[in-house]
Amino acid sequence: MINMRILLAVFTLAISVTQCTIITQVDSNGHGIFVVNTNTTFLRGTNYIRLLNASVHVTFEPDLYPLWDIENAIKQMHNYGYNYIRVFLDCPTLYRGFNLSSPGIPMRYTKNVIDFLLRASIYHIAVMLTASWNPANYQSIVNSYPIPANVTGINMIIFHAGQAAAKAQFFQDLLEQIQKTSLLAFNTIFAIDIFNEISVSVQQQPFSLTDGIVSFDNVSYNMATGNDRQQLVDVAGNIWLNTIVRAIKSVTPTIMVTASLFSPNAVGHDGFDGVQTRPPGADDRYPLRPGSLINSLADYIDLHVYSSDHTRAEFDGAELTQVKPLLLGETGAFKNNYPNASSAGRAVQNVMIESVNYGFTGWGIWTWDTIEQLSLWTLVDNNNTMNNILAPSVWPFVGPNRTSTVMSKYES
Repeated sequence: MINMRILLAVFTLAISVTQCTIITQVDSNGHGIFVVNTNTTFLRGTNYIRLLNASVHVTFEPDLYPLWDIENAIKQMHNYGYNYIRVFLDCPTLYRGFNLSSPGIPMRYTKNVIDFLLRASIYHIAVMLTASWNPANYQSIVNSYPIPANVTGINMIIFHAGQAAAKAQFFQDLLEQIQKTSLLAFNTIFAIDIFNEISVSVQQQPFSLTDGIVSFDNVSYNMATGNDRQQLVDVAGNIWLNTIVRAIKSVTPTIMVTASLFSPNAVGHDGFDGVQTRPPGADDRYPLRPGSLINSLADYIDLHVYSSDHTRAEFDGAELTQVKPLLLGETGAFKNNYPNASSAGRAVQNVMIESVNYGFTGWGIWTWDTIEQLSLWTLVDNNNTMNNILAPSVWPFVGPNRTSTVMSKYES
């Protein structure tokens, strides 16, 4: 157990959620860590997700939200000792722009977010809000900015200044609306993941270009050189993220902000390889680099790693540093790798233990009870089998294990 006396009295961020206070601090080794109510269990959370057709987020869909048994789920999370919930803002109504022709968020949507936050506050659980695509009614903001040269497809997300401006305005609008309606709900938000698993495509420009010069932010990059290609995505990613962070901090400086990531090794790269192109049909995603985001305004690094035969390679390939706190915001187990919930729970437990060797001080399990996602085990499957292995009330301290081995899919 970490001796709390070694922590430097360097306060970065704090947010009070009834009786749950989450802060980031720097320890005597210069490592960023999370601390929850001075408790060395740190961040222990779960992802609460409702899906349509096993893939479309609908938690806050206005016509569907009343159907979810949120109160009981949050109460059980509290009983099992979890101190935060991650929830997605995405839903079809948001994607369509709330049926509005100009930027703005109708209360019929926001009231559901507020209701969720208030229910969480009752049980002293903090909430992380997560987003991805901009609502369609914010497109006018995007269109007010020039289209960058030599950029196509999803790479517009981080290279197009209008995309950053639109997302910045969306979060300002949402946070101000929540703040004006319910300060208690507002204070329950401890963090925002501005774009789930942000990445670029290696099959779209500028990274589909393998020679020539691309200019961005008044700097020229040689697309034949891996170092230049990596610097380009690093610079663009940080400018994009910083724009949105500043907008959120203008509403409240206490909410922590980041953009979640995955390891390049999870999609076929051998570490950060200079944004190398991939064969046709291969996964074309390439994540932003944690080693770059530590130089951005991100408050912490959120990496997603699931249990598999190459889990350790994913940790190694992410090239992590402990300058800022590390959160394993998604970890879980696929049913085709683990025959039952018990083996899945032990596999996830092993991933969490392994993550401590890399400096992680927070963990979020995927998912609480998303039975509609048939491919992954949930915490409540088989009468809470995984909860009875992973929950903080059962397993209060995730300790380091210098000789741990990540459980193989063949173990049961």
